[in-house]
Amino acid sequence: MLQRTIASHLKLEGVGLHSGKKSSFWIFGAPEDSGLKFVRLDADGPSGETWIEGEEHPLCIPADYRLVSDTNLGTKLTNGAGVSVATVEHLLAALYGLGISNAIIALEGEEIPGLDGSAKIIAEEICHAKIKEQRAAAGILKVLRPIKVGSPEKWASLAPADRLRINMRCDFSHRGLATPLDFSHDFSEDNFMTAIAPARTFGFFEDAEFLKRNHLALGSSLENTVVFDTNGLPLNESGLRFVNEPVRHKILDAAGDLALSGYRIHGQYDGFCSGHQLNNLLLRELFSSEKNYEIV
Repeated sequence: MLQRTIASHLKLEGVGLHSGKKSSFWIFGAPEDSGLKFVRLDADGPSGETWIEGEEHPLCIPADYRLVSDTNLGTKLTNGAGVSVATVEHLLAALYGLGISNAIIALEGEEIPGLDGSAKIIAEEICHAKIKEQRAAAGILKVLRPIKVGSPEKWASLAPADRLRINMRCDFSHRGLATPLDFSHDFSEDNFMTAIAPARTFGFFEDAEFLKRNHLALGSSLENTVVFDTNGLPLNESGLRFVNEPVRHKILDAAGDLALSGYRIHGQYDGFCSGHQLNNLLLRELFSSEKNYEIV
């Protein structure tokens, strides 16, 4: 399996799901073995071409699980200089789902725009810009033994497997959704585009006032979020893209969070009502011992 980047750059803009502020980002191709990096073009610091200098640059934020600084309704990264980028999971899921190993994401704004609430638009634009195979082999992380984090109410685990498989189960019966939602997904480029990328972020109408009061979901609307009423019915005029769209979106989020490992993961992820915090704790547990994994 070879490393990949994009052949030409692309630009997308919109509103952040939580900040409600306009932002825009570019994705550029990057050299072999450089990984995925964010760059805050609007933050204080050097400007111009110098932002390609690398991880030590004050405006550069590597896509690294160790830099996760907040997991409240999204994944936020902060580098050693205090420069941050928020809600990175949908973009990272698109890159991971399409096998992109190396890219520079240059951002004007504090948060990746929500677009339609899924990874669909980003993935389509990446395919339009064309994917370029590189000469170096992609790093594969093989899970060697089972690990698990969480509690009986919410948990996530990894176990050995010959590819990345995500099994997710969610129970929102207390929110009006009648039955638990289950979905399993074996990752490949083709089935990611059709089965996972279109799944939108979701929420519940009864939470709206609390979220706004706490300065969250300020950019959320029926255009970018599936909102369920107290009977478990979507308020969106277009309805659902999948009957189990929420659990598919949970898989999308998990893929984006796992991309922060820096490797293609060969392992089986099982989650029950898991989210960004547990996904990050799972990676920290994975890398806590070399007995847990092998890099091929």
